[in-house]
Amino acid sequence: MNRLAAAPGPTTAAVGVIGLGEIGQVHVAAVRKSAVARLAAVADPVAELVQPFAAEGLSAYADAFELITDPGVGTVLVCLQHDLHFPVALRALQAGKNVLVEKPLAIDPGQCQALIDAAQANGVKLGASHNQVFYAPHVEVKRLIDTGGIGRPVLIRLRLGMGALYRGWRGSPAQTGGGLLIEAGVHRVYLALHLFGPVRAVHAVLDVPRDQGEKFAVVTLQFESGALGVIEANYFGPPWTFDDEIEIVGTDAILRLAGAEALYNDFRTGPVLTMFRDHQWSEVPVPDDDWRTSVETSVIAYLDAVTAGREPPVTGTAGLETVRLIHQIYDSATILDAGDLPTRVGDSSLSGNLVKLSCFYRTAIICFDSPHASADVCRRQRRSLII
Repeated sequence: MNRLAAAPGPTTAAVGVIGLGEIGQVHVAAVRKSAVARLAAVADPVAELVQPFAAEGLSAYADAFELITDPGVGTVLVCLQHDLHFPVALRALQAGKNVLVEKPLAIDPGQCQALIDAAQANGVKLGASHNQVFYAPHVEVKRLIDTGGIGRPVLIRLRLGMGALYRGWRGSPAQTGGGLLIEAGVHRVYLALHLFGPVRAVHAVLDVPRDQGEKFAVVTLQFESGALGVIEANYFGPPWTFDDEIEIVGTDAILRLAGAEALYNDFRTGPVLTMFRDHQWSEVPVPDDDWRTSVETSVIAYLDAVTAGREPPVTGTAGLETVRLIHQIYDSATILDAGDLPTRVGDSSLSGNLVKLSCFYRTAIICFDSPHASADVCRRQRRSLII
């Protein structure tokens, strides 16, 4: 029998953070800034990370499951590597805790659905931390789209160009659930859904299958509204490249976002948001914001909601829709011949000229004029997934 949804009690505001890496530390800072919640416990196997919290008198654990069983904790924030999101979040939900999971909610749609079911069965709130939904320039773009400020939205282009940046578990397809698309690319996917709505069809080209960890992807999206989208992602830039520019085309105006992480990582400078209208570009005023603050805002918004007994601003269902779309991209993809792809900046296999772009109803094939090119450079698996 399913439990009835419990009214927010005194422990709902008592928060435990599992995982004290970079993102976990930002979650901790957000909890400390919350007007409605307090930090009660932390967990991490690295003693040096938990010791400062123990010194404050907080409950500090080496094991995530010890924190989950702490009766003084009512809400759990999961800040772990991707493959641990599901088992840790599931245990917390089954223990009757509200749970906010860092992106992505889990590494496959089945796991996401199991988390949603566990939250419903135990009368608790499940949320996903899609922090860029809360980034002030994105909030303004959403407002402009929804109020007709750019006319009818017809196209969104989302870039993700990266260089040598991530290390450790992020380089393991088994631990991340894939490659660039489910790692940093997850922000591109949930923003496309947030800004333009449900997707009807998807087509993609990847350098390698998901289980080998793609470093190159071109994805085309057909939205139910009739609008189109393109996600272009690559990991071929020089060290510390982080290009996450977004361009949105409407019938009356174009919006260009410099990129939340491009600005935060000093990859790009200049206006945060600009608009092209009536033959000229102009800067759109937005409140000051950055990547770190957007993460804190995401956490605080979740805590505000669950302590008030409301649904989270980004629900488990939104997390599921994002992961489902990522897997639809993987399942629909044409896979290039990895032997003809660059492995580092300056690799000669990227030096040829782009001579042909053949667009088919069911796929897109890109062929380069290169000494490495051959008739089977692209495996023309004309597959499409209609959603």
